[in-house]
Amino acid sequence: MIELTTGQRKRWILVTIALIFVGWVVWSTRSALIPFVIGGVIAYLLAPLVRLIQGSFPQEGRFAAASRPLAILAAYVVAGGLVLAAGLYLIPPLAAQTVSFVESIPTYQEDVQREAAGLVAEYQRLVPETIRTQIETNLGVVGSQLTATLRSMARVTLGAVGTVVGIAAGLALLPLWIFYVLKDEREGMVWFYRLWPKEWHQDVRYIVGIVDGILSAYIRGQLFLGLVIGIVTGIAMWLIGINQSLVLGLFAGVFELIPVLGPWLAFLVAALVTVATSPDRLPLVALAFLAIQQLENTFLVPKVQGDAVRMNPALIMVLLVVGGSLWGVWGMVIIVPIAAILRDVFVYLYGRMDDSQNANEIPL
Repeated sequence: MIELTTGQRKRWILVTIALIFVGWVVWSTRSALIPFVIGGVIAYLLAPLVRLIQGSFPQEGRFAAASRPLAILAAYVVAGGLVLAAGLYLIPPLAAQTVSFVESIPTYQEDVQREAAGLVAEYQRLVPETIRTQIETNLGVVGSQLTATLRSMARVTLGAVGTVVGIAAGLALLPLWIFYVLKDEREGMVWFYRLWPKEWHQDVRYIVGIVDGILSAYIRGQLFLGLVIGIVTGIAMWLIGINQSLVLGLFAGVFELIPVLGPWLAFLVAALVTVATSPDRLPLVALAFLAIQQLENTFLVPKVQGDAVRMNPALIMVLLVVGGSLWGVWGMVIIVPIAAILRDVFVYLYGRMDDSQNANEIPL
């Protein structure tokens, strides 16, 4: 066991106090920091491309110091070019369908209300008055609770104006912030390693490699899932003949990043559009979403997440339940990569307790 000197103990106490303070600040401003979380993911995904481009530049001579900034700018150009190329193909129809979707919302609302009125008439005709009275009494209680909830949400919304301003400012600063994160990546890691005793550097570097490998694979897998589900949903809506199929596919792809609730939200939007435009096709839309969910849950999610974290699909399902019960929706987002990281770190540290094994000899 490594004995810490008095100076090292004082440093660790100071670092602990600083981490507690930083954690408190981050938690207190967590909503305004959402753009920087997104930026961190973008920087994390761009970092391998930046390192690849930088490796093609001369590492010695008068231009060596400029190789990192130039590599970041080149990565910006490559990523921006890909986004622009996709945008030139997708943005015109997507923009047209989005404008049509927004303009059609009042019409959709009227159509949905008309369909609802027809259902109410059928309900009044088929359900006896005594049963209707009980149902309507219970609905009145639910309505009162819903009204109170909406008022509470309105107060929260009014109090969130400052948060919205902070998020807008964060989005405006995001490109520059990502640039500096990528530029100072190496210096940041050097500073991080200096926090640890020299005897621990090999282990810390190995654990950082474990975290990096799992997180990068998991994030790429989630983005791939969103892309596939968005494309499949858009094609399915187009084949069924639903208006704004491209917009509905976009909704499905974005909502896919929200576990459990995401697919339901995507179906709700598609169902409302279908009821307003082609109510007779609602069963087809429901079947399409059911089939897509079966495809996703049976093949895509276990395969993508299983390959990313090297974990049995049955165990992933159990972890999702555990994460949801502990931390709600966000728990379901983070539980799988956290469990994979803890597993590999445990295996590594367990192996390191055997003095006969070096760090690179421990199987993970």
